[in-house]
Amino acid sequence: MAHLGGEHEYGRHFEISSGRHAGYEQAMEAAGLPVREAWSLISDYSANDAYSQTKHLLADAGERPTAIFCASDEMAFGAMLAARDLGLRIPDDLSVIGVDGHEMGEILGLTTIDQFPRDQGMRAVERLLALVQDDAEAAGPADELMQTKLVVRSSTSAPRKPERGF
Repeated sequence: MAHLGGEHEYGRHFEISSGRHAGYEQAMEAAGLPVREAWSLISDYSANDAYSQTKHLLADAGERPTAIFCASDEMAFGAMLAARDLGLRIPDDLSVIGVDGHEMGEILGLTTIDQFPRDQGMRAVERLLALVQDDAEAAGPADELMQTKLVVRSSTSAPRKPERGF
C-alpha cells in the first residue's frame, strides 16, 4: 500500500500531514506489511499534484501497490484519475481511500474517513465565540477529539490474488 501525503509541518501547532503519515505507518506495521520509501509520496493536497505524483508511481515498470491511502479526498480524486488514465481499474487493479468526507466523494465512489468538517467548523466557531466572551469554561479544551467514520464505497476492495497457471 502506498501513501500520498503532504509536507511535514515541523514547528507548527498542527500536524495533519505527519499525523496521517504516522497513522499509515502504524497500520502497516500492525498488519505486518512493509512501508516502502518509494511508495511514500509527497503532494501539496491538490488533485493536480496528486494526479502527477500517482501517475509517476503507477507508470513505473516495477511492482505497483495494490492500494493508495491519500491524506485528503482531493488527493484521492487525483490518484483515481491517474490510475484511470493509465488503464487501471478501481478497485480491481488499485484501491484508493481518502480522508475528509468531501461531498464529491459520494459521486466518485470514494471510500473515505469522514471527519464531519461541518461539525468541526461549528465547534471551532462556538469555541472562538466563548473565548471572545472570555468564557474559558464554555470554550472547552484547546485540543478536542472529534468524531470520524469510515465510509466504504466502490473505490476499495480486497486485493486480487495472483492467478496460478498450470
